[in-house]
Amino acid sequence: MPTTHHTFKTIFSLDAPSLLVRNDKYDMFQLIDPDDELAAITASAYEKDGGTLDEFSEFRFAGVESVYKPVSDIQTIETKHAIIKFQEYEGTFPDEDVPTYFVVNCIQTGDIFLSLTFVTTREHYTDYRDQYNAVLASIQPCAK
Repeated sequence: MPTTHHTFKTIFSLDAPSLLVRNDKYDMFQLIDPDDELAAITASAYEKDGGTLDEFSEFRFAGVESVYKPVSDIQTIETKHAIIKFQEYEGTFPDEDVPTYFVVNCIQTGDIFLSLTFVTTREHYTDYRDQYNAVLASIQPCAK
């Protein structure tokens, strides 16, 4: 599947499937499938002196669990440029009718912490897990 390289401000970059397009409506990084509103990648970046990935991920996962139910254990992977802790969740967001699959990735790349989420359906995530993993493998900090 063809990919497109995306940079968020001068903080981080990643490669994502070319069918996903940037949504610049908000001051955050978001890629969406224009034909499927339940397929999105959203990221927020935090620069922090001190602190650990464990502390960051505990805080981030706790915030998600008020809406979504965890459906996996917390897992850790290492890529060339990042350490990633992730957990999969499922549920229906308030005022929505359709359940979503919400994969929260807490990432440390250099001195940056990223929260990168995949929002989709369980079926879509399962079918395209390799592409989602390739997105994670491509994350790197921008040169300062």
